[in-house]
Amino acid sequence: MDEKIQEALEKFAEESVKEYTQEETKEENTEAEITEDTSAELEIQEEEKTEEPDIPAAEETDVPAGEPEKKSEDSLPKKEKIKPISFFKKMNKKKFLIGAGMTAAVLAFFYFLGAFYYSERLYGRTKIGETVCGNMTVEEAENAIKEQTENYVLEITFKDSQEEIKGQEIGYTYQSNDVAQTVLREQNPFFWIGGLLSEHDYPATHTASLDEEKLREKINSFECTKEENMIPSQDASIAFENNQFVIKDEVQGTAIDIDLLVEKVTEAAENGVNNFSAEEEGVYILPQVTSDDETLKKEQEVWNSCAVVTVTYLFGDQKEVLDGMRVKDWFTYDAEGNYVEDQETLMANIQAYTAELAAKYDTVGKSRVIKSTATGENVTVEGGDYGFLIDQEKESAQLLQDIQGHVNTQREPVYARRGAVYGENDIGNTYVEVDLTGQHLWYYKDGALLMDSDFVSGTYYKYDRRTPAGSYYLKYKQRDQVLRPAPNPDGSYDYETPVEYWMPFNGGIGFHDANWRWSFGGSIYLYNGSHGCINLPVSFAGEFYNSLEAGCPVICFYR
Repeated sequence: MDEKIQEALEKFAEESVKEYTQEETKEENTEAEITEDTSAELEIQEEEKTEEPDIPAAEETDVPAGEPEKKSEDSLPKKEKIKPISFFKKMNKKKFLIGAGMTAAVLAFFYFLGAFYYSERLYGRTKIGETVCGNMTVEEAENAIKEQTENYVLEITFKDSQEEIKGQEIGYTYQSNDVAQTVLREQNPFFWIGGLLSEHDYPATHTASLDEEKLREKINSFECTKEENMIPSQDASIAFENNQFVIKDEVQGTAIDIDLLVEKVTEAAENGVNNFSAEEEGVYILPQVTSDDETLKKEQEVWNSCAVVTVTYLFGDQKEVLDGMRVKDWFTYDAEGNYVEDQETLMANIQAYTAELAAKYDTVGKSRVIKSTATGENVTVEGGDYGFLIDQEKESAQLLQDIQGHVNTQREPVYARRGAVYGENDIGNTYVEVDLTGQHLWYYKDGALLMDSDFVSGTYYKYDRRTPAGSYYLKYKQRDQVLRPAPNPDGSYDYETPVEYWMPFNGGIGFHDANWRWSFGGSIYLYNGSHGCINLPVSFAGEFYNSLEAGCPVICFYR
């Protein structure tokens, strides 16, 4: 209580006791005087009784008529006796009533004084949240709550570390909602005695505000929240092992959703929470798919039944393996992971894969490097139609059949055209080298030069008659043919040339004998060349025709 009120109560108590003591002394003196008077009177009576002489009993005599009858002494009324005990009882009762009245007055005074005191103060054993507010005014209680609130400390427990955030670091500020005033209104000051005997705990309904940017900055300063220290979680997944699909368990990492952590910590701080578990609050980025996921199990079952296929493509020493791990992605599934028949989508995925194979392994049209026989230097040859060429349509049909049959096989793809050998140099050791600049060719068979000859190629300075460079292959061989260009609109031809040996390698361009020429080689081709074919001496053409086989690479180049 207030010191002045306490002093007033003590002074009042002292004066009351003094007054009561004086009254009691006065009553005792009065009582003593009465007791002395009574005792004296009793002694006088006792003495009179002692001194009275003995009178003999009178004899019975007749009383004369007309005389009044004398009464005996015994018949006279005796003097009334004093009763001291009753008097004392009356005196004690008066004393008791006076004392009780004084006590009641004192108690009433203290009671109403307490009621007045607690009309503006909280009960003595009042606690708001964690703040003890007993006997405080509303203002004192609010200040105590504010001080305790702004000394706030939050302990954060992460998976493998602990961090601390102090209120001062994040601009933590008390936001009053007049909780102390509310508590004061709820308490009845006239029940203050009961209020002192029991505890009164009230929840801390006040709030606090903070600077979110400072909080985010503080959180980002923790080692465990730095990106380089966070390990991402991994979902459970299906892997292809030992020719079957198995479920790999999920892996929980230490990556944290920073935005969610800031949100959760803000909420905890504003509500005055002192301990925060990052794991319990769910701020870690957990795997989205676990090993007991029913959809995952269904996919595993379907993939094992529909995608157990392995096609190993052979490209010489190189291999390209297509297994169920990729094939399963070509199927269509519903939301529950069940297989849905969708032939069109499956074929589209197969065709896309076949196109990938072609882009990777087809060699048609690619540049090649050949060593010039004439100069001994490497020459790059571009263009042409020689090389490996996968027949994508037929290969797609074959692959669909393999998948539907769940086969495990090794094979080459279906080719529309193929080179002589696999590898960087797919020409091999049997080929015809056609040096258009030197107007000479060499025919190598199994790596050995078999024959060579001068020739005359297409007229160089007439672009539409120039022999194109490139890598080709001999399409076929025919005897005794008439060479004609494309017909004119009226069906006639600009020329018709009969030849004995016809060996085409680039559309209408090929090797053939030219019995109308007397010389070959040199610079004849520059102005007086052919329409594009390679003109050979008759003496060479026959032997060349007999030795050359269809499919033999023909490499044409200018130096």
